[in-house]
Amino acid sequence: MCIPHGMAATTSNGFEKKERPKKHIERVSKEIFEKGDPNFVDERINKEEPQEEKKGFLASIFSSTH
Repeated sequence: MCIPHGMAATTSNGFEKKERPKKHIERVSKEIFEKGDPNFVDERINKEEPQEEKKGFLASIFSSTH
């Protein structure tokens, strides 16, 4: 005799799904969306001065500094 899979688990395993607050992202105005945020600071820009290339050992020996 076959027993359906849904009938086998008659006891509760104690798992209760927690109620979580909904995530909400505030909608921006159309003007800011099209033109960009005037208060935006781009942190990706590296303002440090470029460093000089390091010469290898042989390059420092054989380089002509005349």
